[in-house]
Amino acid sequence: MKSSKQKLEDRNVELVLGNLLRIGVIVSSVIVVLGAIIFLAKYGHKVPHYILFQKKPYNLTVVKNFWNELIALHGLAIIQLGIFCLVATPVLRVVFSVFAFLIQKDYLYVAFTIIVLLILLYSIFI
Repeated sequence: MKSSKQKLEDRNVELVLGNLLRIGVIVSSVIVVLGAIIFLAKYGHKVPHYILFQKKPYNLTVVKNFWNELIALHGLAIIQLGIFCLVATPVLRVVFSVFAFLIQKDYLYVAFTIIVLLILLYSIFI
């Protein structure tokens, strides 16, 4: 049976994980909406040509060019940053969980959480 101190620690970890998810989703949503407003202010009046396929702009596929586009406040780059923040949110939650389990000295869950983190990172980068 868990002690009241252990229950309090578990509750604190749950609160931090919940707040991390909430903050990550809100921040990414605000970034995407800001990028969409900028994009629509610049290109909202143009009629799209659906007959021609236009691939993703090269300046958003290379990291150096992406940062240049972001600094220049281009809407698509800001939207892409918001999507990146949304994808990074669950990864940050898993990283936090590893440290929380380490502090609680629950090494079985540390091992499982590291495996989950490796699977997440593999699926993102490979």
